[in-house]
Amino acid sequence: MSSGPSVPAPGLPSPAVTSVFGRDGLFWRRGLPALILAPLLLWLASREIVPIYLIAIPLFAALGSGELYRLLARVGYRPSWLLGIGLSVVLAVVPAVAPVLLAPLQAALVAVALAWAAFRHDRDHALQDWALTLAPALYVGGLLGYYPLLRLLPDGAFWVQVVLGCTWAADIAAYAVGRRWGRTKLAPTLSPGKSVEGALAGMAGAVLLAAALALLAPAPGRSLPLLVGLALLVAAAGLVGDLAESFVKRQLGAKDSSGLLLGHGGLLDRLDSLLGAGMVAYFYLVAVGR
Repeated sequence: MSSGPSVPAPGLPSPAVTSVFGRDGLFWRRGLPALILAPLLLWLASREIVPIYLIAIPLFAALGSGELYRLLARVGYRPSWLLGIGLSVVLAVVPAVAPVLLAPLQAALVAVALAWAAFRHDRDHALQDWALTLAPALYVGGLLGYYPLLRLLPDGAFWVQVVLGCTWAADIAAYAVGRRWGRTKLAPTLSPGKSVEGALAGMAGAVLLAAALALLAPAPGRSLPLLVGLALLVAAAGLVGDLAESFVKRQLGAKDSSGLLLGHGGLLDRLDSLLGAGMVAYFYLVAVGR
């Protein structure tokens, strides 16, 4: 005999509430980290380059690239994590504060890493380890370096906050819509949970936020078309950044970049969408004359 739909016992939360607020629910996995990190990052974005950006950005670069070096070491690669973290920090701050020094410093660290690989005692896979010393630094530090450059643009604090807000709006909208209505897989071999419907909702979420900012915080240089264009590019770059980090983690057999955020993944898991978004936003705003 078939039974009717299950009804929670009196005093017990419904399955829908449990799915959101339970130990593994939506609130704990996405809501709580957002409630903690979003206000902090928005406040940091409004501060001056000196000293806040010169403290926060290098710290994020060191921690994020360090998580990646740890994943590489865990599966047997042996990059020089110390040199790599140093290069990541250089790439994150030097473009904004001393751009003339970027090329020579970068070349020097690349040469030092190559010398380390050439003269280390065990040269097995040394060339591969040299390349893997450079890659995380370029990926994390190099892309984070666009945020100080964004901040230096006219009205820079506003643009950094727009990039952060549109990236988060896209992520939240994509997750909510994709989880409920997603049917068409976007990139099943990279991130099986992502859907085309979710990606389109993410674009719409970013555009809605940008339109609201254009209407509620009008100012010279903040036109609606400019902000909508920025939102679309940022949402697309954030999605690509998310999938790129998923690719790296799958290649290395990891679910999260680390456990730094106490059960909510690592710092790189929270920065993945923001890495490409900052670069795309900077070039877009420079191209349109901001």
